[in-house]
Amino acid sequence: MFARMKKEQRKKNPSGNPQSKKKVEAKSSFSAFSGNNNFYLIVIAIIVGAVSIIRWRFIEMPLERDEGEYAYFGHLILKGITPYKEAYNMKLPGIYYMYALIMAIFGQSYKGIHIGFLLMNAGTMILLFQSLKKFFNPMTGILAAGFYGLMAMSMNYLGFAAHATHFAVFYVALSLFFFSKYEENKKILFAILTGGMLGMAFLMKQQAVYFILFGGIVFLVFQFLDKPINIRKIILNTLSFSAGVFIPYILVLLLMFATGTFTKFWFWTVQYASKYASGLPWEQGKDLLNMTFSPIWEEQKWIWILAGAGAVVVLFTKFSLKQKIFAICFAVFAALATTPGFYFRQHYFIVVLPATALLAAITLDYAGRFLAQQIKINIIGLALPLIVLFFLFNSIVSKSKFYYSTDNPVGLCKAIYGTNPFTESVEIAKYIKANSSDTDKIAVLGSEPQIPFYADRKSATGHIYTYGLMEIHDYNLKMQEEMISEIEKSKPLYMVFCNIPFSWLSKPNSPKRIFDWYGKYSQDNYNVVGMVDIPNQGPSSFYWGADAQRNPKNQNCVWIFKRKDAVKK
Repeated sequence: MFARMKKEQRKKNPSGNPQSKKKVEAKSSFSAFSGNNNFYLIVIAIIVGAVSIIRWRFIEMPLERDEGEYAYFGHLILKGITPYKEAYNMKLPGIYYMYALIMAIFGQSYKGIHIGFLLMNAGTMILLFQSLKKFFNPMTGILAAGFYGLMAMSMNYLGFAAHATHFAVFYVALSLFFFSKYEENKKILFAILTGGMLGMAFLMKQQAVYFILFGGIVFLVFQFLDKPINIRKIILNTLSFSAGVFIPYILVLLLMFATGTFTKFWFWTVQYASKYASGLPWEQGKDLLNMTFSPIWEEQKWIWILAGAGAVVVLFTKFSLKQKIFAICFAVFAALATTPGFYFRQHYFIVVLPATALLAAITLDYAGRFLAQQIKINIIGLALPLIVLFFLFNSIVSKSKFYYSTDNPVGLCKAIYGTNPFTESVEIAKYIKANSSDTDKIAVLGSEPQIPFYADRKSATGHIYTYGLMEIHDYNLKMQEEMISEIEKSKPLYMVFCNIPFSWLSKPNSPKRIFDWYGKYSQDNYNVVGMVDIPNQGPSSFYWGADAQRNPKNQNCVWIFKRKDAVKK
């Protein structure tokens, strides 16, 4: 009799541990599918495929200026030139090497870049599924991957563009994957890889430092929650995790020292970057946050509502302590990653999307399991979350068909960016490339690094962005003088002047030295050979040769100059 009672008790609670009941309840209850891994693999393949089909429509969109920066740096890397030697920016070099890798595989074109980006985005979704199914359950992993894929391609995050935030999220997802492996076997290798991938995320975008904090806290706390506690092992594994975090940055420092570019690297990524990070006062930041987030909320409010509910669900229902800590810490630090400088640009919100997707997934999975238990129909626990995901996916996509179903990516780029000369840059660069040799240099006065990339010509100055020259900090006039000096020394064959406010973002008290110099230098040394007239609405007009000798009809225009002594030749 006693043996039979023990057997029945084990059936009700297989582990013999009262805590395991909570873990079982926190997992999926529909036994018919919970062990069927093939089913989940088919579902994730369908979701990733659906997102990728939509993203394929964007691959022929011209690069915007951030993509142009990464592409130009990547182009130099493929020519053997170390970042910060001939081009400067405050971003760490991880994103430049990722672009170089993509272009080495898929070609140095905006199409090749976007194909590589599409595949990386698919990888992010798969990694989120593979990791979150282990921390929670397969349905939560499926839903989180689906929500992330849907949200991250939205126009309101500029999700079609291969921004550094997407690459940071990829490495965060890879870190979570290795962390899930570490939780299974506690191997030091996976501890190092967990930290190493967070270190790589930091090299993609400095804001990812908040994910390092998240990873460090969760990694340490999880070890103290494991029984029995082994202090020696905790110290060893934590040191391994920490070493992994620092290895990528240490390798960058060694590379900068070895190539003689450390001084430039340190100035741009530390000294100048610290001025930039000081950012805007909160009052301005709050207005920018409201302006940026309002269209995001309008498009995806039900997902954000589900995410808010997910925080309540995970805290106050029967989830394990590890699950509670993971979900809440992930959300808090992901949200903090959007805040540096209070700039709240559209693509900055991409870093919060994995955590948002996870909380929304937790809500749907819990609702499905709860309803299935109430009406005693297990299949509801499977069907309800997937139906809601499909409904939200279809609703969001169908409401913005002009975007998600575009058959004119160039026109879409123009519609989104207006007077920014991103579509025009292709034609400008084509003209310069056709009328110059591989050894000729060009200078672009404005923040349009995509032009030298398209033209396959080196920039005469490392200042491929002019925003830093206009911002209010201690180095702005020094940067202007340096840009002037580099252009005068290189004597570029072509000079492009972008008479476009968005290309400069000049402030009332910005130094005007660069503009005063440009007026005299261009008149003394260059002839006008091209002009692009950019209206607020509609296509731009291109004028070349003698036709360029005219006044533009619109405020926004781009002037193309050719050196006078070169013309005489």
